[in-house]
Amino acid sequence: RRFGIKEAVVSTQSTGAIPECLYSIPAICNLIISNNQIRAVEPAKLITMTSLVCLDLENNNIGRLPPELSLIPNLRTLLVMGNTFKIPRADVLAKGSAEVITWLKNKVPQP
Repeated sequence: RRFGIKEAVVSTQSTGAIPECLYSIPAICNLIISNNQIRAVEPAKLITMTSLVCLDLENNNIGRLPPELSLIPNLRTLLVMGNTFKIPRADVLAKGSAEVITWLKNKVPQP
């Protein structure tokens, strides 16, 4: 039986980006990377994390929340309060993860 890392906590590390090594750990269910200085996220890399259920990006410096985050296959919890982006507005964020993910899905460009 194989065991893998199920949770990665990289909080309060003053990191400016999600560490590249995390993308290669497919078993991560919870990625907590709050209270850092992350300016941007790369949804194309996060989408490959097929076990990811919870993504906590609170209290960073993210200036734009990419709609493609909603395409992470098993994502149920997306925490993004305390960043610099203005869209989605605080009233959408206050409604919780499901509402934020739905809002983002509606903004994904259609081919």
